[in-house]
Amino acid sequence: MDLSFTMGCIEYRFGYEKSMEYIRNAGFCATDYSLDSMVQDASPWNGAQWRAHAEAVRACADRLGIRINQTHAPFSFSHRLWKDETSYRDIILPRILRALEISGILGAKVAVVHPIHHDVYQGHEEEMFVRNMDFYRMLIPYAREYRVKIGVENMYQVDARRKCIVDDTCSRSEEFIRYIDTVDSEWVVACLDLGHVGLIQRKDEAWDMIRALGHNRLQSLHVHDNDYRGDQHTIPYLGTMNWEEITRALGEIDYQGDFTYEAGWSFLQRVDDEFLPVSMRYMYDLGQHLMEKINRSRPQKEN
Repeated sequence: MDLSFTMGCIEYRFGYEKSMEYIRNAGFCATDYSLDSMVQDASPWNGAQWRAHAEAVRACADRLGIRINQTHAPFSFSHRLWKDETSYRDIILPRILRALEISGILGAKVAVVHPIHHDVYQGHEEEMFVRNMDFYRMLIPYAREYRVKIGVENMYQVDARRKCIVDDTCSRSEEFIRYIDTVDSEWVVACLDLGHVGLIQRKDEAWDMIRALGHNRLQSLHVHDNDYRGDQHTIPYLGTMNWEEITRALGEIDYQGDFTYEAGWSFLQRVDDEFLPVSMRYMYDLGQHLMEKINRSRPQKEN
């Protein structure tokens, strides 16, 4: 299990080369690379030199001894594009497929691909399920070719009328399990966004979902904290999530994926360049502490 830093929270300030230097100097050996800039036409990932750009990013990571363990396919396209079949076919889908190929070049183990969830969830659960089964099954040959697993993420929605957070695709343990088991492919795994779990107003906590998904399904994490009211993506212990229970559950299922932060934006946003290395080192030390708690809870192996 490696400790991975989410590079997107500093790459916009320094570019990928200097950001990777900061990551290495803080102690991290891995980084999560977001490809969400691909929603913008001007992104270098959408240009003619995208492959050369990917090879340059990979070469920089290799030179610095940083493993790109995980990526995130583009997801923040406008709802208009998601709902228009022509835009989905001609813009969104080709960019997601390219993101899988880029992930393969970067050497990522997992590329997180959000389920299609851009319509009202409640009352349309089966319709979304059928569409997502077609979607993920279509991606499997590309995942196999590029040697990168697809991470399905648990989502949430904001009710348009009441302005409160409500259920969405894979937000419930039983549905998340159904998605992974129905696709039934070694190339499609669960990426549990720990912070998303507590946003839904029900009994399940992050540790309940960890245990429900279990050792084989759960192979990827988005690690961050919040106050149960907003998707704040802050670092552990700055919200109100129970990290004692979360780490115990990860240990009990003998989780073998990486400990991948999807946190740091709010924590590092106002930190000046001079103090940034100290702040990032704190994130590293905190991650090491939490990983040690996971390891202490693992099943004891018989001699």
